[in-house]
Amino acid sequence: MIRDGFMTRKGPDRSLRLRNSLNRLFKACLVFSMLILPLAGLSMADEPAESKTIEATGTATISPDNAAAARDAAIGDALRKAVEQAVGTLVSSETMVENYQVLSDNVYTRTQGYIRSYAVIKEAQAQGLYQVTVRAIVGVGPLEDDLGAMGLLQRKVQRPRVLFMISEKNIGHRYYSFWWWGRSEYRGETVDISSAETSLKELFGKKGFNVVDIMAARSGVATGSISAPFEVQDAFKVEDLTQTAVRQIGREINADVVVYGKALATEGPRTPGSAVSSYIADMTAQAVNVDDGVVLGASKGHGISRNVSGVTGGTEAISRAATEAGERLIEQITAKWVGPSYITMRITNITDYRKITDFTKALKVRVRGISAIYQRKFVPGEAVFEIESKSSAQAIADQVSRLGLPFKVMETTQNTIEIIMQTPQ
Repeated sequence: MIRDGFMTRKGPDRSLRLRNSLNRLFKACLVFSMLILPLAGLSMADEPAESKTIEATGTATISPDNAAAARDAAIGDALRKAVEQAVGTLVSSETMVENYQVLSDNVYTRTQGYIRSYAVIKEAQAQGLYQVTVRAIVGVGPLEDDLGAMGLLQRKVQRPRVLFMISEKNIGHRYYSFWWWGRSEYRGETVDISSAETSLKELFGKKGFNVVDIMAARSGVATGSISAPFEVQDAFKVEDLTQTAVRQIGREINADVVVYGKALATEGPRTPGSAVSSYIADMTAQAVNVDDGVVLGASKGHGISRNVSGVTGGTEAISRAATEAGERLIEQITAKWVGPSYITMRITNITDYRKITDFTKALKVRVRGISAIYQRKFVPGEAVFEIESKSSAQAIADQVSRLGLPFKVMETTQNTIEIIMQTPQ
């Protein structure tokens, strides 16, 4: 305190005491926030988007006089198990077993990169072991990105149903054969499933895809049910199908993806004085999304075989060409199928454009899983948006229906949502 130009002792003592009190209060608040915020963050209501709350228990051996290190190791083990559980919700158990070493080296060793926060909810020591149970929030978004980049993210529920439509011409055949005709166009011979399709079915099945059984579909036996026998329209009974045609057939058989193309085997050079000949096969194919027509992949395959039999040699060469093309297609389909999807949302009966703007803002803020929204079209009464999302169209539609806004979901498919703007009564 300053009085008559002199500073008394009372002034600075009071100021110092005030500063010390504020410092102690600040430190106490800081410590309190550090203790309470991790627990508050574990509330299911406040759980961050694209994350999961998981409880897991870890253990570690207690070294002599070093319980603290054992506790840290047990926490690390628990967090690793929490990440393993999160992986288990994204991929099949078969994929986890087959790729355990890959997951261990590239995911489980980087546990901290996926744990957003955690709290120890129980711990105990017994028989030389330290046991800790944690409640952790695992970031599913980064986990999905890494699993997708490794080609391991075949979703449990949303794996695509694949239909194969490969027209094939083997050694000794004058014309291409294909199952959607049913009989050779020129010879009236019964046509079996092609060698190329057989190889593709085996390859895709091993990778976790659901393969459409065309024989069951044609006989009327669908997966898990009985339905009317499938019949191909006369206009589609040609070897070179258009994308429109394969999508139509795919829709009728309830396929998600159609892989279509052609395979051709020819005779190569013959070794002089030998009964063995070489056979060469080439195959081209592309995969299309039945729902929206997006091309998911395109590939070529080349195969060579040596055999005394032309038919057998041609079949072997076609099988090798199909395997080569199929492996590339699987990489391309997987990358697009499990990555961020693009969903077309069409809104009709628009009476006020400002409400559309408010609606899209609500989607970005209140609907989980949406990365971006792009307006593709607007005409009087109608607007079309493209939504980039890691959630399915059905999941987004379910959330839209709970927003409490005057927009009603009328129809959804795998990649489309139809919405009507409701007018006040």
